[in-house]
Amino acid sequence: MERRKYIGRPADYIKKSSKKIMRIENDNLKGYAAFLFIEEVYNPRFVGEKGREICIADKGYSELCYLPDNENWMVWAIYDNNGKIIEWYFDISKTNSVDKDGNPYCDDLYLDIALMANDEILILDEDELLDAYNNGKITKDDYDLAYNIKEKLITEKIVDIKFMENLFKKISKIMKIEIY
Repeated sequence: MERRKYIGRPADYIKKSSKKIMRIENDNLKGYAAFLFIEEVYNPRFVGEKGREICIADKGYSELCYLPDNENWMVWAIYDNNGKIIEWYFDISKTNSVDKDGNPYCDDLYLDIALMANDEILILDEDELLDAYNNGKITKDDYDLAYNIKEKLITEKIVDIKFMENLFKKISKIMKIEIY
């Protein structure tokens, strides 16, 4: 598996940003969190199908990521320049861990979930998951794990607006950050 994703690292379309990464061990929250404030972009970043594109990165936007211990997912809260949630984006992972230099990451299993601000749930990149399996990049167990985690996240109401709002409110408070 080659899809290692590190939290708190700005994407190549971000020109200037500030970040804060920290370990969280508070009540039921154990893992890593990263806050990224986007100060400048080379170009705004749009995603989605034609006619339904949304901007997920522009000047003044921010991302707050949570990578929980002993789970097979991480989630990003994407906020616009007014602090309004755009989406919560889940990466389903094989492993959440920390490298030898202390940098938190996940080994991504291709399948993703987006929870939109209007409560719409989008299952994304099923084609990438199938291609990865067919091309031997992941095993049948990895393939099945991705779908099992997707089902768990939805049925256990983790992919839920109220749950996400409460989770990220707690994380923001612990990290002492304010989303505009």
